[in-house]
Amino acid sequence: MSLRLRIGLAAALSLALTAGATAAPAPAPKTAPFDPKTQVDGTVLQVIFGERALFRLDDGGLPVLDAVQKGTLAIAHPPGAALESFTAPGPGLLAAALDGSAETHATVLKVWNHTGQALEYSAHALVLQGQVLHPVALTPCPVPAGGVRVESWPAPIVAVGLTRFKPASKAALARPACKRGK
Repeated sequence: MSLRLRIGLAAALSLALTAGATAAPAPAPKTAPFDPKTQVDGTVLQVIFGERALFRLDDGGLPVLDAVQKGTLAIAHPPGAALESFTAPGPGLLAAALDGSAETHATVLKVWNHTGQALEYSAHALVLQGQVLHPVALTPCPVPAGGVRVESWPAPIVAVGLTRFKPASKAALARPACKRGK
C-alpha cells in the first residue's frame, strides 16, 4: 500500500472517529456469477479445470459446444505422474483442455485446432488468489491449422473463457513469444 493511500485512509478513519459518525458499510463489490461448468455462454466458451471442451465454430465464428470430457493433460503434471486422457479431435473440430498440478506450480491450457486455418482468440482466466476468484486477461498465441498450442501460467486457474475466434493475422503469427514453440 502506498504511503499516500495509508495517510489518506488514516485521515479518513480519524475524521470518522472524532466526528462520532457511524459509517455505513461499503457496498459489496459487484461480481459476475460463476457457473462452474464447461459451457458456451453467449460468445464465450468457458472451460473448467480438469475438463476438455470439444467444439466447432459456426459461420459467424462463435463456438458451438459438441461435448465435454473429463481428464488430464500429461504435460500439466510431473513426468510419469499422469497419462494424457485426450486424443486429437475429428476434422473440422477444435478442443480446449485445462489442467495443472501443485507439483508443477502451473496451470496448462491445451488447444487443438483441426480446422483448415490458423486461429487466434481472446482469453480470460479466473485465477484463485486466497479464497477469491480474480478475472485476468491472457494473451494466447494463435493455434496453427491442424495443430496444437500449449500455454502455461504459474497460477491456480479455475476456468478460462475463450472468445473472438478468427483467422490468425500475420501480426499474431509473427509475435516473438508465439514463435518459441507449441
